[in-house]
Amino acid sequence: MGRSYRASAQGDTVVFHDVTDITRPVALGAAHRTDNGTWDIVTARGRHLLPATELLPVLVALRHAYWP
Repeated sequence: MGRSYRASAQGDTVVFHDVTDITRPVALGAAHRTDNGTWDIVTARGRHLLPATELLPVLVALRHAYWP
């Protein structure tokens, strides 16, 4: 079975959670929209990742940072 994710928009920020187990959602991190059109990625533990141009690569990067 696959994993399930939730993305919540809060202004120029999108917050991602893994909700595969709805009794224990896992915060993955957030992406902040920049002036040049990219997304700055920050994990739930504050680690900065390389920026992305779309949100799907953001989710992939956050998931990989949490479960390498």
